[in-house]
Amino acid sequence: MDSAAFEDLLVSATTSPDKKTLEKLLAVLATAGNPIPASVIEELNLLWEAWGSEELDDAQGAFCIGLAALPMTDGPVFRKLLAQSVKAILPNYLSRPPIMKALGVRDETVALNDFAARLQRLRVLKNGLIVFLPSSSRWGIAGSLDSIGSLAVNTWGGSGGSAAIPLDIVLREAVLLTPGPELIKLIDGTRSLISAADFRSIVKRKALVPVSDDTAKQMAQNGCAKNLDRAAFEKYWTSSAATGSSSSTRRSCDGRSLKEIDLLLSSEEKENAGGFSAEEAAGFQRFFSNLKPDTAIREAKLLASIVARLYPRSTAEQLKEMLSPLLAKAPFWPARPTAVELARMSVWGELPAKELEQLAQVTAAIFPEEYLAECAMRVPLKSLNAICANVSDETLYDLFIEQKFCTADFLLWIWKNRKKRDSAELLQLLNVDNVSRALSQDNLPKAWGTAMRELRTLLINNADFQQQLIHAAAEDVMMFAAALQGALFLSSGERQSLMVKLARISPLLRDHLENGAGQRILKAGIGKVDTDAPAGDEPNYTSLKSHKRLMKELDDIINVHIPENREALKVARAHGDFRENSEFDAAKERRNFLGRRRTELERELSRIQPLNMRTIRVDDTAVIGSEIELRYEDGEVEVYQLLGAWDGDPERKFLAYRTRLGQAVLNRKTGDEIEVPGGRKCVLAAVRPLSEAIIAELDV
Repeated sequence: MDSAAFEDLLVSATTSPDKKTLEKLLAVLATAGNPIPASVIEELNLLWEAWGSEELDDAQGAFCIGLAALPMTDGPVFRKLLAQSVKAILPNYLSRPPIMKALGVRDETVALNDFAARLQRLRVLKNGLIVFLPSSSRWGIAGSLDSIGSLAVNTWGGSGGSAAIPLDIVLREAVLLTPGPELIKLIDGTRSLISAADFRSIVKRKALVPVSDDTAKQMAQNGCAKNLDRAAFEKYWTSSAATGSSSSTRRSCDGRSLKEIDLLLSSEEKENAGGFSAEEAAGFQRFFSNLKPDTAIREAKLLASIVARLYPRSTAEQLKEMLSPLLAKAPFWPARPTAVELARMSVWGELPAKELEQLAQVTAAIFPEEYLAECAMRVPLKSLNAICANVSDETLYDLFIEQKFCTADFLLWIWKNRKKRDSAELLQLLNVDNVSRALSQDNLPKAWGTAMRELRTLLINNADFQQQLIHAAAEDVMMFAAALQGALFLSSGERQSLMVKLARISPLLRDHLENGAGQRILKAGIGKVDTDAPAGDEPNYTSLKSHKRLMKELDDIINVHIPENREALKVARAHGDFRENSEFDAAKERRNFLGRRRTELERELSRIQPLNMRTIRVDDTAVIGSEIELRYEDGEVEVYQLLGAWDGDPERKFLAYRTRLGQAVLNRKTGDEIEVPGGRKCVLAAVRPLSEAIIAELDV
């Protein structure tokens, strides 16, 4: 074993247990010896201590289970982690107590390698598999698994009924085989007898778990060769001559349809076939070149499964060569993932977990990191761990700031991985505005429905999640309330309940809600026709000049500053060692500022109503677009131009109507007494139209 590599990987696994690190560590441990030395076990105990205080994820669970299959020393701490591992990698319905008991995960009389074999059987067990039970020499067909831990096994051929076999027996000894016409040759003794070599070959291809030669011999004795006497059977079993048809040598790359390639790949996988040759890679490339686009769309799931299963037997260069024709055909690889309908990406929520991981690895091998980040904004939650394992937090954040769009699945993934990824930048994306926009999407495909429901539940009921939203809003309670007012996916009762919970967390928000914002939120949506209209208390009026200036600033941020900052981040990252990289820190700070400013501008511009000052009619009332004269008690006179929310300029006496003084004088009539901020009293002495020069300046 490479001790230096082991030490480095162990440290990485302790602090950041990602999938790639754990796979490399497991590969190193596989070379540690038989049994794994006590000194290595002692060092692994440090890893168990680090992991023992939190729930394990899929990668950690797979590592522990993979380790159980090695000559590992047993112990109570490791057993406890194995129990957590099983729960991490199996769906909830397979984590019930009867099933855990049948696995023997907590039973120290069940050896670790026996436990690993039982788990392997459980993971492949499903209705319709062909089953052989050595202890009873019985063939059958797997049925359903009941709630008390028994498997219904139907007798082969339909005679003899069915029996409930304890799951403990099934997981301990059963041979599980994929059904198919070839299986009849193994079982039916009334047909012509196939050779022992063909029997072994079919078993090897069809078995979902390893089968010893002794067990295969017992299967033949109780199957196709059951009519032979002992002497004849021994001669048959030890003979290498073929008495029946030989196995096919057709390769998967020679398949003429997706279904045929799928079947041939399955056969090769059972035989543990090696890597693809250059000739085989070229064969796959020819097939994918000739594949019709409508076939690729119609059979997208099967195509994705095949692509995923090419990964373990291909180099990165072979993958690029073989799959290049699919880049314009495969619906799960659109040219711009963020620009297509979600239904095009639904395959990412339909494949089994192992194939999803492999498909993500293939995607990472042939596409740049930015493409994977685009996929992350669109794919269902089920595949996000696999996709994001190959994408940095910085790239995900950069793309979101640029696109300003994601699904509820991506936001939920950030929340679920907030401790593992430990990214303050990604957590900034968990704000009430993004959550509200994500939950406002409707008519989503089925694969995205689960995350929508879970994110909605977090918003309404989870205090930690609500605290995060308030923290992300800082002290901008007006923005927070405006987002809630636009949250029409919540009923009035749900909004009221949510406001009560949020008010308990934030005194600032509570005061704002009690001052009238709460009532506006509760009334939102009543009689509303235009559900796409931006939410807010009322429009912000401003001049044409200021409106154009804000539009120009937003355009520069999106098209100039953010791309420049992205390049600066790439250059800074290339310098390495982020702990002492001032350029990287400065670029990140700049990125965060641009993100915040873009959000502010987009929010404000959605509520701005630009005014043409020349069309403003001025009489004796102070309105936006008028000049006002204030006369104080001590005789002092001040003249202001009362203008829009973004037109303020104190040096020129341009008074924005949203300021405290602007609000004090707005809509007051000539002769009215006014108390201005600071307690001074004055009279609105005169109201006049703006000068021609100021109108010309603002109406551009």
